[in-house]
Amino acid sequence: MSPIAIEKVRSEMRELLAKLSGNATFTDDLDVFDAGIVRSINLLELIVGIEDAYQIEVQQRDVFDGHLRSVDRLVAFIESRAS
Repeated sequence: MSPIAIEKVRSEMRELLAKLSGNATFTDDLDVFDAGIVRSINLLELIVGIEDAYQIEVQQRDVFDGHLRSVDRLVAFIESRAS
């Protein structure tokens, strides 16, 4: 992925997480689940948002491996699947 595409993904993930959290503030490296910004009830919305936007499948293992826990991890995850 090009640097421009990565920044676009980063921006979109920030927007999605902000929407799911009611516009809470967070940094890109913050574990949004540990911080209570995203709760388990929002997990399905997060997964669907990623799958719809990037045409990739998020598997249960991806959740357990922590790929969805921060903006930084989400960007790396999406970049690895889009390659």
